[in-house]
Amino acid sequence: MEVYNRGIDIKSSIKYEKLPVNKLDKDRILCQIKKTGNTFFCMKQVDIEVEHLRVPVSTLNHLRRDALEKFEKALENSILRENSKEVVLENPVKQQFQEKKPKVNLYLQKFDSQIDYSTLNYHEIYVPFKDLIDGKEIRDCIAVLPTIVDERYQKLIEENKQVLESVKAIQITHLSQIEMLERMKIDKKIVADDSLNITNDLSEKVLQDLGVKRFTISPELDKKEIQHFCTDMEKELVVYGRSCLMTSKYCPIGKNGDCKKACQKGNYELQDRKDFVFPVVADMVNCHAKIFHSKALQQSAKGLQMDFVRVDILHETKEEIEKIISRINF
Repeated sequence: MEVYNRGIDIKSSIKYEKLPVNKLDKDRILCQIKKTGNTFFCMKQVDIEVEHLRVPVSTLNHLRRDALEKFEKALENSILRENSKEVVLENPVKQQFQEKKPKVNLYLQKFDSQIDYSTLNYHEIYVPFKDLIDGKEIRDCIAVLPTIVDERYQKLIEENKQVLESVKAIQITHLSQIEMLERMKIDKKIVADDSLNITNDLSEKVLQDLGVKRFTISPELDKKEIQHFCTDMEKELVVYGRSCLMTSKYCPIGKNGDCKKACQKGNYELQDRKDFVFPVVADMVNCHAKIFHSKALQQSAKGLQMDFVRVDILHETKEEIEKIISRINF
């Protein structure tokens, strides 16, 4: 018995017995041959010629498996490159920033009205959108959109469109916010937060195609993986700060009793069974709460060819911020 397909043939020897063959036997053969299982092949046409021979199911299965394996091998060979030499691509972006000292940016997880941020030594400063509504003017300010834009925030953003039009740039925390800005006809430089989890050059290229000009490196990457980014987009690395572990719709501050805007009157923390302390920052607009890591991340940007390094500030005093900036290792 043979199966032909452009030179591919499979043979099997079975004992010949002269027996009457009816339509049922042919249907059974056809049914077994057309079973391709979870492979990516599909039988479009099967021609059967049977004369005085009944074929065991096991033989049919064996023939079909052998044929599919040969088809798959032939397909693999047809797309293999003839030149197997290793190609080494030079990265012009890495060469461009090799000797460039990154600029220091501040990122405010929580705005403190008691601190005069303008006197600090930074290049740009990230400020939550809600804290800019009261007419605060901060030099080189980048407005940070909330992690979750619900109906309350959507209305607040639309009513205060002029705030986003007055800042230097806008940081997005979700891809849907690009569409929101386009719909509102806000034409500003877009910066992507590390919450978008950009981990390779493919996701980097997607952001670039969407018009994003800068992105923050994902905290999941090590130094070797960071070197793989290759576009001319601006790159930023968090060198100090507590990462946000989660954003919760449940506010542990307000639910602890009558709300009365208690979240605006002090600093709050959660303590686990091992006595680790996790800072909590509530958002009075939608009563969502951010829970931060118990320890602050500290890492060096030396040799990573970053455009910017970011210092995330939560409850640090002005003096502590100045010391952190002075100790940054490029």
